[in-house]
Amino acid sequence: MKQLQLLTHANFDVMGKKFIFIGVSLVAMAISLFFLATRGLNYGIDFSGGTEVRVKFLSDPAVERIRKGLEALNLGDVNIQRIGKVEERELLVRLGQKSGVKSEGGLIGAGDVSERVLSALRPERDRQLAASGKINLNEASAGSLETWLVSRVEEGRKSGRISGSAALDPRAASEALVAARDSHGGIFHTLDAIRGVPGVAGEIYALLQEGAFLGEMAPRSVEFVGPSAGKELIRKATWAVIGSNIGILIYIWVRFRFIWGVAGVLALVHDVVIALGALAFTQKEFSLTVVAALLTIVGYSINDTVVVFDRIRENLRIHRTKDYEMVVNASINQTFSRTILTQFTVMLCATTLYLYGGDRLDALSFTLLVGFLSGAYSSIFVASPILVLHQRWWQSRRKKRA
Repeated sequence: MKQLQLLTHANFDVMGKKFIFIGVSLVAMAISLFFLATRGLNYGIDFSGGTEVRVKFLSDPAVERIRKGLEALNLGDVNIQRIGKVEERELLVRLGQKSGVKSEGGLIGAGDVSERVLSALRPERDRQLAASGKINLNEASAGSLETWLVSRVEEGRKSGRISGSAALDPRAASEALVAARDSHGGIFHTLDAIRGVPGVAGEIYALLQEGAFLGEMAPRSVEFVGPSAGKELIRKATWAVIGSNIGILIYIWVRFRFIWGVAGVLALVHDVVIALGALAFTQKEFSLTVVAALLTIVGYSINDTVVVFDRIRENLRIHRTKDYEMVVNASINQTFSRTILTQFTVMLCATTLYLYGGDRLDALSFTLLVGFLSGAYSSIFVASPILVLHQRWWQSRRKKRA
């Protein structure tokens, strides 16, 4: 079967314009370093430390009013952003770590900061209804809902409203309600939404109709990272990127030559710096998922570089008497088809992830897009020219010695 080939007879003078390509890379890196120095990375809670609360609302939230209310609590720097579509009415509230603030627990409402944030977000009506003994179906966990149902069932049986022989399962009903709420996007808009939920019928449905209400907001998630943990994560992430580059240098040194390893690593540094610069420019959140994206870029880029290097080495063995620069240029042209097809497939996946991955994957997919483009460029237009420049330097040095 004949394989798909593009540019089967490519003959581009890549090495003839090597200084232009390297110049473009140096300018791109300089711009990236400028943005990193002036704007900096927008560290997510993974690295900066603090509390992150994701909340969904029944009606459109008044962001400025919420911001003023949270700032009045003096819990730390407040950052509020809308996530998802406007009609989804979802906010992400971040509070920077402040010294002297009690540490968080891992569950919604368990920590000092998150509980105070959620309390500030609740309207007065919800507080009054909760104080009267009613249960908020948009905020209750399965455990608290089960406890409330058990107490109401016991009261009903004591008063005779519920038959003692009635087989009721508050735990199953609570778990089913929470699952149904999640399937509705994390919030019930009407009490009719609980109709038909497995285990929620008869007496339990009547209890909920009488003693439950739908709060204006629904917590979707709560995360907390202490300042020491954030610093430790930054240190580990930095060493992960540095360690991967050192490992790649050793691998290419063993497989090819030391200078080839240096060229490959310089191309990787080029890719990582440009990806970080793009993140600094756009101020997209730098989190652990972005670190994973950077390591993915390193792996993709070096794979493409090794393919080009392998072809160069093979051609150097066959054409020992030909000019080094001509052999490198021919090798690059021979791998263009493979590079274009590979780049097309990975960019197709990364673009799909960027367009449809949602807010949680936005920074990761954006980093992959920038890194894959930079990686494809550096494998051909950065790593290979470095080999040619080094060969020229080495030959001129040998002539001087002779």
